[in-house]
Amino acid sequence: MDNTSYLEKLIKVIEGKDVEQLRDSQRCKHIDLNTLINQPITIVGAADEGVRLLTIFNSLQASDVRIVDMNEEKVGTEVLADKYIKQFCAENIVNRHVILATHRTYRVYIKCKELKAASVSTFMHLQALYPESFEPHFFHKDMLETLVDNISSLKTLKSNLADDVSVGVLASCLDYRLNGDPTVMGDFIDWDLYLPTNIDLSPFAHSYVDCGSFDGDSVAIHLSRYKNTVKQVYAFEPDPNTFDRLKDNMSAYQQVQCINKGVGDKVTKLNFSANNERASLFSESGELSIDITSLDAELENAAPSFIKMNIEAFEPQAIEGARGIINKNTPLLAISAYHQPEHLYSLQFQIESVAPNKYDFYLRQHDGGLVETVLYAVPKSSQGHI
Repeated sequence: MDNTSYLEKLIKVIEGKDVEQLRDSQRCKHIDLNTLINQPITIVGAADEGVRLLTIFNSLQASDVRIVDMNEEKVGTEVLADKYIKQFCAENIVNRHVILATHRTYRVYIKCKELKAASVSTFMHLQALYPESFEPHFFHKDMLETLVDNISSLKTLKSNLADDVSVGVLASCLDYRLNGDPTVMGDFIDWDLYLPTNIDLSPFAHSYVDCGSFDGDSVAIHLSRYKNTVKQVYAFEPDPNTFDRLKDNMSAYQQVQCINKGVGDKVTKLNFSANNERASLFSESGELSIDITSLDAELENAAPSFIKMNIEAFEPQAIEGARGIINKNTPLLAISAYHQPEHLYSLQFQIESVAPNKYDFYLRQHDGGLVETVLYAVPKSSQGHI
């Protein structure tokens, strides 16, 4: 099946249904929740979301629940009263119903299938099908509702994408959100982050802005790939503890300027929650007050050629705060498009509104699961298309 037909087939599944009809049609394809809680269950992934899922199953009085992790150092750790992390091995997978409590599901899904799990599903999909029992993570809150209410936006996005690979990525993302099987993404994954198929980023590498630098991993990748090209890097990281690691890791690179601020639409302060196990995010209940800046304010005298944003749902605000830079310099943009369900299409619409007719748009998938869906906005006048 070609990618356009693949996408159209999925849209037909959604079209004409209200969200409860869609939810019911999807529930019929999976083990019923009341049946599930009376069967042996294994949660794979013992970070925050895995522990949250274990707590929910305990409240539902599930009869036999284990939690496992692939990190051997976690095995034996008590996560709830008398609940200890077990080893990821056949004994804890075979003939058990496996729930993947991770955003990166592709490889572990395949492994659990190979180990003859009774069934394999994702916590994301449980949250979509049974939101009253499993409160959705903010990455996929109202996921099905967003699909049902925005069919026209998905069709418009399809027409705005510059190549067939992008259409396939869009279709596989919808398929995964609907059906919870990450293997549908297999043909569309570029495993090397920010190294997209058929797009040459090298003409834009010289002045690089990294919004959401964490400890410098993505900056290090950029410097390694384009070591003879990069003249200036601006690395933004709001979490003070992570920022210290960023500075240490970048200390050998004179061209890297580390900035201990978050990126948004204006200069202000916001509360921030820092978590070593998963994404850090801005929230009213955050324990830290951190500085926020805009790229227009912070880089007023710079001329960025490449802006990457992976900032935990704050991408729309950061784009708004970079209007001047985007219109003046037309940098290549690599924007994470998965932190909210609507970001899959809304970020493309926003960038086009900020800089009409200046960009060609591509979607690429850099991991198997919900994460690392990246929207690339490539300047139309560039030679960045392979």
